[in-house]
Amino acid sequence: MGIVEEALEHAEREVKSPVPMAKREACDKAFLAVIKAVDDYLISRGFPEPERHSDRFRYMRELEKNDPRVAKVELSEKLGARFGKSHEVCFYGGAIELAEEEVQKAKELVEIIKSLPR
Repeated sequence: MGIVEEALEHAEREVKSPVPMAKREACDKAFLAVIKAVDDYLISRGFPEPERHSDRFRYMRELEKNDPRVAKVELSEKLGARFGKSHEVCFYGGAIELAEEEVQKAKELVEIIKSLPR
């Protein structure tokens, strides 16, 4: 099992917990799964492994500019939404009411990423 699948598995388990901190951790793990899936995809397309979020977004915008198939799914926009909601609002901000939705959206985004042309 890779890190993407492992992170999603943890997120799915933690989101079901009645403990607020576990729900926050679920958001963090869901975001980690998305980040690692994006990194794997970028590397498969010839980019260096991103060292920070700004690298990730820059590489994705470049891909979207040059590949209409990638542009069509708006990957950078979807990552930005997960960064804002899963990472900032749910995990750091404690808005655990978003946890189930964010875990589901992370799973969906990972599947989209896996379906993109390599």
